[in-house]
Amino acid sequence: MTKVARYFIELMQVALGRTERLSGMPTEKQWYGLLQMSIDHSMQGIIFAGIQRLPQDQFPPLRVKMQFHGQSEAVKLRNETMNEQCVVVSEHFRKAGFRTAIMKGQGNARLYGELSDARSSGDIDLWVEGGFEKVNDFVQKTCPTKEVNELEIQYGAFPGIVVEVHYRPFIIRNFVFNARLQRFFDNEAEACFGQNEPVNWVTMRFNIIHQLAHIRLHLFTEGIGMRQLMDYYFVLLNSKEDRGEMMGIIRSLGMESFASALMWIMSNIFRLDDEKLLCEPNEKNGRFLFDEVVKSGNFGRNDKELKEKKKEAYGHFWLLFIRNLRYWRFDKWDWISGPIWRVYYRFWKRKRGFE
Repeated sequence: MTKVARYFIELMQVALGRTERLSGMPTEKQWYGLLQMSIDHSMQGIIFAGIQRLPQDQFPPLRVKMQFHGQSEAVKLRNETMNEQCVVVSEHFRKAGFRTAIMKGQGNARLYGELSDARSSGDIDLWVEGGFEKVNDFVQKTCPTKEVNELEIQYGAFPGIVVEVHYRPFIIRNFVFNARLQRFFDNEAEACFGQNEPVNWVTMRFNIIHQLAHIRLHLFTEGIGMRQLMDYYFVLLNSKEDRGEMMGIIRSLGMESFASALMWIMSNIFRLDDEKLLCEPNEKNGRFLFDEVVKSGNFGRNDKELKEKKKEAYGHFWLLFIRNLRYWRFDKWDWISGPIWRVYYRFWKRKRGFE
């Protein structure tokens, strides 16, 4: 781990109240490296919160601190806008007769406590009840789009805000495990949709499974950053669900190996208490996963190898087969189930005229 990465982790730990100071004093160049790393991982607000909690003798140079402050204020303002838009979007679909629930995003920010304004917001992920045909029919009538995939439909009815309308919350690129995942979501649907609040939020049971599957799939497809791992830290920190029961579901979905690696990160990087972990951490796989996350950045933003391969003639072949063989330890069959799913998805899109 580089010194910049080490200081980044320590600042994150300071922000979380897990430590009080850095192990050393970064140089000005390293402080700028920390600024860039916080941008790459969409963690500007969190890292600035850590800086503010440092003892005065470890403050960065004023010009660096001011840049962090500017980034942090932009994150705060964006959060205010997104919180307001969650209400507007939910009401829009309620008036059309749909029950909805917000996933990830601002739902995660609510779990951050006093750091809620420091979490970098993205888009609005809205789970809409009704299934593909009914939801897509409404979207195409109100704001036509060809941006449709096996999970969601891009809904452009709200300028300046990206709304992803999910007719199903997520998928696993294995037909057997995916069928089980959809049954889990079906079983959780009423608890999520039936809250009858201005904004319905998905349950903590839902979050534990959904976000684990989300992190895992994005590792395979484009990379994952520290913001998504911090989201999961707060999910586990705030959840009271029985760990044995949740691990039973995770095993049935083929995610036990990945969960044990992620628990090593939760324990050793985020310093989450043992009783909050889902299972026994796997150090070897955990270190491997953490190195991949540090290299990747938010959704592969900082993965130079990934960017270069996408430009090559056989880049997609590399992404589908060669790259994913590195993740054999997390899924022994994704190197083949992933491409099969991709073929299925291509025909699915063509049949519905979205290609």
